[in-house]
Amino acid sequence: AKVARESMKKFKAEYGKRFASLKKALEKFRQDHPTNNANNNPVHTSDFMKSATVSEQLQRQEQQIRKLTADLKKEKEESKKKDAALRKYESFYREVKARSAQKAAQRQMENQQQQQRQNARARNTSRSTHYK
Repeated sequence: AKVARESMKKFKAEYGKRFASLKKALEKFRQDHPTNNANNNPVHTSDFMKSATVSEQLQRQEQQIRKLTADLKKEKEESKKKDAALRKYESFYREVKARSAQKAAQRQMENQQQQQRQNARARNTSRSTHYK
């Protein structure tokens, strides 16, 4: 995999260099050979070229719609997965919170019972010392 990545990096770098040099050559050619009659060129103004351009645009737009539809579907699926995970964690949190509240209530009840026992002992002790 690492070799493939390195190969891809080298390819991209080489491709970038070649593309840049080709682009410079085309720009130089355009500057050296200006064409003022591009609008008068019968090939560019023909009905065939106009319709070809429109059909190409339609094809590009349809392809873009397909791509965006696929991306949207993928995002919806990911969103559903995230929502399911979130519901799972929220459920877990509520469960932990409920258990914690239950334990706190149980501790409070135990403390109250212990306090009542201590109060009862104290009363019993004071009564027994009172009658002696």
